[in-house]
Amino acid sequence: MLHSLNQFDFTSRAAQASPAAIEQLLVDKGARLKAAGADVLLLCANGAHRFAPAVLPRIDLPFISIVEATARRVQASHLRQVGLLGVRQTTAGRFYHDRLAACGVDVLTPDAADKQLIHDIIYAELVHNRISAGSKAVFLRVIRQLALRDAGGVILGCTEIPLIVGQDDVDIPVFDTTQIHCAAAVAFAFDDRH
Repeated sequence: MLHSLNQFDFTSRAAQASPAAIEQLLVDKGARLKAAGADVLLLCANGAHRFAPAVLPRIDLPFISIVEATARRVQASHLRQVGLLGVRQTTAGRFYHDRLAACGVDVLTPDAADKQLIHDIIYAELVHNRISAGSKAVFLRVIRQLALRDAGGVILGCTEIPLIVGQDDVDIPVFDTTQIHCAAAVAFAFDDRH
């Protein structure tokens, strides 16, 4: 079962000073999925995970976290430092940084100007399925700069980023959070312990 959120409904609530509106929206949608018979909950967006600690206790379903699944994959790679790309709320937030720090991995993010540029490309182009060579060049430049700062890999911390850049485009390991999250969901589905 899938409940797709309207981008405006999500971002307008998420941008409010108080998180109550976005948290309630996510709780309501999770409760609807549970009532429809869902056995597990996934938030299929990286940025939404900043609300997970407040939302999950109010839904009472097992949860497959895109952050947790990605952290396990990064940890298994034995890298000690990775770059993180995503919207401003993801790169400035602590949810990836803190989870990866717990397994001994440092997270590097682009400088402020490049964070904003990546954020703008995601919202102005990628969420509208528009891909340009110039924007791809921006992503590749930012990844190269993270590698020069000793990032051994890069987390594509927004589900739209794989539309523009992937493993074939760069020389360091790419952690595609969309693919990692999907693999974790499939593994959960075939695990007979629940």
